[in-house]
Parts: sequence; C-alpha cells; structure tokens
Amino acid sequence: MTIITSGNMKIRSSGRLKAHLGSCVGLAILAPKHHIGGLHHILLPEPVCDVPSSHLASYASTGIPLFLSALAKKGIHPKDMSAYLTGGALVAPSSHADLQMNIGGRTLDIALRHLKQRGIAIKFLEASGIVGFSMVLDVDRATCTVEPVLAEHGKSSGHGMPMPTLIEIGRIIESLQTVPQIALGIASMISNDDIDFSAISSEIRKDQVLTAEVLRLCRRLNRTSSVRVDTIDEALLILGSRQLLRLLITAQTSRWLSNARPGYSLTRGGLFYHALATARLSEKLAAITGAVRPDLAYTSGLLHDIGKVVLDQFVANDRPFFYRMLRTQNDDLIVLEQKTFGIAHNLAGFHLAERWRLPDAIKDVALFHHHPDKTSHNRELVHIVCLANTMVQRFLPGYVLEDNQTTAFEECLRFLGLTSEQVQESLSVLTDIFQDG
Repeated sequence: MTIITSGNMKIRSSGRLKAHLGSCVGLAILAPKHHIGGLHHILLPEPVCDVPSSHLASYASTGIPLFLSALAKKGIHPKDMSAYLTGGALVAPSSHADLQMNIGGRTLDIALRHLKQRGIAIKFLEASGIVGFSMVLDVDRATCTVEPVLAEHGKSSGHGMPMPTLIEIGRIIESLQTVPQIALGIASMISNDDIDFSAISSEIRKDQVLTAEVLRLCRRLNRTSSVRVDTIDEALLILGSRQLLRLLITAQTSRWLSNARPGYSLTRGGLFYHALATARLSEKLAAITGAVRPDLAYTSGLLHDIGKVVLDQFVANDRPFFYRMLRTQNDDLIVLEQKTFGIAHNLAGFHLAERWRLPDAIKDVALFHHHPDKTSHNRELVHIVCLANTMVQRFLPGYVLEDNQTTAFEECLRFLGLTSEQVQESLSVLTDIFQDG
C-alpha cells in the first residue's frame, strides 16, 4: 500500500494507492485494458502566485493536466479511462468563512471541467459533505473504494477502556525522556534577537545521530544548490543561525515523536507530520499577521500536541473503541479525553512542558490551542497555532486523531483579522510539507 500524500500523484501497473482526503480532492483514474491506474491527491484549486514546477501537482488547475498527460504518454486514450472523485469536504459544520473560501468546491469544479473537456467517464463521485474520506485504488483488481477516514480504525469491537489514575498519568510524565538541553536551549533562544550559536554548537556535534538528521534536512532544504553541506558549521554558514535552529528542533521532535505508539497516529509518523504541518502553517500565519515572531510560532506549532504522547499508550490499548466514541458522541476530543482518561492532552502537555521547563509561550499553546478564548497571555500566538491546527486537520486528515473546531476557526479569523484570501495564501506552505520536512 502506497500512501499518496498531499500534492503528489502516482501511476502504477500494479499494487494499491491510498490517499486521506478532507478538503483536498482525490482523483483516481483506472484503465483496466492497459492494467494501469493512477491517483492524484490535490491540495488547492489554483496557485495565487508563481510557484516552482515541483509544486504544480498540488493545484487542480496545473496538476490535473500533468496527471492526465502522464497517463496519455503511456498510450491510454481518454475513452479507456474511468475516473473516481472524492474529497472537497468542509470536514465540520459549515461556517461563513468555509463557504466564502469554498476551496474544496472550487477544486472539484476544476477537476470536473478537465474530465469533461477530455471526455473521461466519471464512474464514481462522492464529494463535499462534512466528513473526510480514505480513497484506495487497487490497480490489480481494477477497483476504487472510498470510506470515511476514521471508519477503518473503528471496525473491530472494543470492550471499554479502563480509566488510568492520575497517579499513572503523573508517572508517565515523570518517566518520559526529557528533551535534550540542546532543544531546550533552542526553544529559549528563539525569542532573543541575538543568538550565540557557538554556545551550543559543540553540544550538537556530540550527538552524531542528531547531527546527521540535521544535515539531511539541510540538504533537502538546499537541494537546488550545487554546494554540498557536510558539517554543522557549513550548514550555519549557508542557512544562518535561525534557520539551522529550526532544523534542529524539527529533527529532535521527529526523533521524539517517532517513539509514540500507534494510538493517536492514523498512519506511521502521523503525530510528527501533523506537528510539522502545523508548525509550517503557524510560521506562515505569523508572518502574514506580524503578530508574533515566525520562528516562535513555528516551534510552538511543532510542540502544541506534546500531551498526546502522554496519553498515547492508553488510546493504543483500545483504539477502535476510542475512535468509535469520538465518531458517535457529540463531545470534542478534549471533553472525550477528560471523560475517558481523567485528563485531556492539552493539560497533560502543559504539565510536560512545565517539567521540561519550556518557555511560558509554549506552555500556553499546549494548554489552550483548542480553546484560545480562554488564554490571557500570548493570545496572538495561541490563536495562530489554533487556526493552523484546525486548517491542517481539514486539509491533511488521516495522520492524527483530532476533532474539528468550527467555532475556534471563526474566532481565530476574527481575532487575528485575517481575510479568506490571506488564509488561502498561507495554505501554499502545505504543498511541500512532505518534501523538505
């Protein structure tokens, strides 16, 4: 099974392709006579500015012609193609801002127009609505199936989940490996104008695994350059201290979240990919609004869900039961966690951030990112991360268990003074979320 991430497409002669779709749109094409099929995971309707060629597949207006052209080059005529379309959902009760942007609907319109122009038969169309879907294209069997994103995780019966005691929760927080001092130093330094990178460079070099991961990320970020980066000092010279610090905290978070059990994650690495996308979008929204430093927004977005690591093992113990409760009850995730575990991931994250002595801004984000109206400090930062978290869940579902917050979404837009056009502009950072992580 190959997962097709947002903004990507694959064409295969065998095997299965899968995409998790919320407001994104999935376009699958089958050509049984040729034993070929393809899946295109479309993020946005059309670019709002010039974009590099590597990002063209993310947009319906530029990506679909590329997708269909690639199929045609394999000798497949449009009359031999069958199209399957799904996605474009609001993923929550509709709000005025959702309807105004209509991103999923516009993406669908463009897709339908391209198919109609080429005379490609649409065999299946289930789009819009308020739920996300998983789309699976089986090339060998020449079938395409669609079901709600969470359905596959709640099929088996559960027998109830024993509530852990607060003492058990406390022990887990105590036992979790402390974030290395390097990461703590980074989190503290991002709020300073003058960064003395030499103060921690020697410590970074002592961690060979972390150094290797940072250099890997640096090469991917700088992949268009002919200059090879082989040392931390070279990376510092090319990227600058702030960009390198960002890669360090990202690499460290990746290492840490990779150890989480398959509880909240709906796919391998789900917690990290959700955190990375939230960080990237938080950074962009901070730059647009000018309300907080983009690098602080990035780090806060990266760490907003650290409390899920505390509760992850309890969700993993009976995941289908927990997922079914979230789908069938009207409670949001915070309320359900409180009922089930006696503590929600936001409060667990706050306690973990306190134990690790993280900055107050990150503590506030961990505690209030679902309900930004309740915070009295760092209000702009909390609203930015809340908005980013909500948007990521809508456009990149299927990576981590989450609910959708229409009320918070509307409130964040009003509080930050963001227009629909600015929100759409910010979403462009998700086009390469899986390329330069």
